[in-house]
Amino acid sequence: METWAIFTGDIVKSSAMSRAELDAIFARLDDASEALTAWQGQPARMTRFRGDGWQMAVAPTFTFRAALVLRATVRRCGKTADTRFGIGIGPAHFAGGDLSRADGAALVSSGHALDNTPRARRMHAPDAPLALRTALPLADRIAGGWTRRQADVAYYMLAPEPPVQAELARQFDLTQQSVQGHVEAAGIDELREVCEVLEARKTAF
Repeated sequence: METWAIFTGDIVKSSAMSRAELDAIFARLDDASEALTAWQGQPARMTRFRGDGWQMAVAPTFTFRAALVLRATVRRCGKTADTRFGIGIGPAHFAGGDLSRADGAALVSSGHALDNTPRARRMHAPDAPLALRTALPLADRIAGGWTRRQADVAYYMLAPEPPVQAELARQFDLTQQSVQGHVEAAGIDELREVCEVLEARKTAF
């Protein structure tokens, strides 16, 4: 079996959402899955289950970056929209195009991580390497404070190959100065530095 980071998540306070609102979030998650697939050169296998639950398969190297982008993905749908997820890193075997028939230690660990996520946390990877376990709570606190527009910017600027700010400004009908302000307020440059450090430590996974 190959080693994967399996994300198992659900949507926070989904019972208070309309079906259209929840479907909009999952449409965004589908888009994020396509982006992750492009990063890693292998399918992220986005799978929806139990109405508000989801899973994805991420190359371990991109675990931290993916966690941030997936938080941004959901926050883009509204100022109170959020997701929580557990991450399990280990062997995983896939059967089919999604994760409904997948098995392996990573899936078991991911489900346990979600079930045991501390109340105040949204991202939990208790069995991950120390560097990732240390970085996630800090990133969790930062991402929890993102506005909807900051999440828009974070979604694109935290990609391995982000667009230039002028391009993003045109996309969102903002000034480049405004985009830079959102980058600074959302801590994007600092988070990118952590992504790069963790991705350079491939042997940690």
